Amino acid sequence: MGRHAKTLALLDEARQILSSHHPMTVRQVYYQLVSRQVIENARSQYQAVSNLLVDARKNGDVPWEWIEDRLRRPRAVAMWSGLTDFWATVKESYRRDVWSGQSRYLECWLEKDALSGIFEDVLSDYGVTLNVGRGYDGWDSIKNAAMRQFVLDEVKHRWKERSTTILYFGDFDPSGEDMVRSLRDRLAFFGCFPEIVKCALTLDDITAYNLPPDFTKATDSRRAAFVAKYGDISVELDALPIDVLQERIRNEVAARMDLPALERTRVSEQEDIARIATLLNAGDLS
Repeated sequence: MGRHAKTLALLDEARQILSSHHPMTVRQVYYQLVSRQVIENARSQYQAVSNLLVDARKNGDVPWEWIEDRLRRPRAVAMWSGLTDFWATVKESYRRDVWSGQSRYLECWLEKDALSGIFEDVLSDYGVTLNVGRGYDGWDSIKNAAMRQFVLDEVKHRWKERSTTILYFGDFDPSGEDMVRSLRDRLAFFGCFPEIVKCALTLDDITAYNLPPDFTKATDSRRAAFVAKYGDISVELDALPIDVLQERIRNEVAARMDLPALERTRVSEQEDIARIATLLNAGDLS
């Protein structure tokens, strides 16, 4: 197969991936290609995929909206054409607090921002907060997370820790495995002791979905203990098939929430929205 034929074959695979789920980052497309064993996991291959997707968008082979850059986003100022437009936004933005009807508070933590769109799409239905660490979370982020785990006891007029579960998703490598330990220790500094569950990526995932491994980073100080336990293997969360990841998120959340209570909250929310619409229709917004 000639170079041009290989490029066309690679583009066809990328288009198949994007057509089933978009938008995606270039990094996501790259790891999906790696997991399908279309290309090797190498920096040169990543650059080749990046260049391919740039050309494909410029040529019209891939729609621009299928690829997103989550790091370079404009910080636009919210504006409306008038009161009618603004109130429509208010109506669409209204959400009832789902946690007032739940016995346990739930959050989802993600190691990398590139996958956050996939998580947001699933978690939005449940009202679950997504915390993106981009590696080891900074102390400000940890402190803010600790504050979210306390609620005001209106009877005793003091703050109390609520029962909390954190669902953690990260890479399977020395740092990815250690981040759960780090999160637990640093939350404990602020008096928080949530249940923390690493949902993915796991060694079983690598075997079950035949994910192509890489070697662990020689510079990682946690490498020796990790290799002794698991072997010299490293796989990024991005390599997990998207439909599998979506189902994993949904199942892990649904298994820990009172779904009938969630449905009652949704019904109340729709009733509130109907009331808002009635009030808006009765008002003079001209």
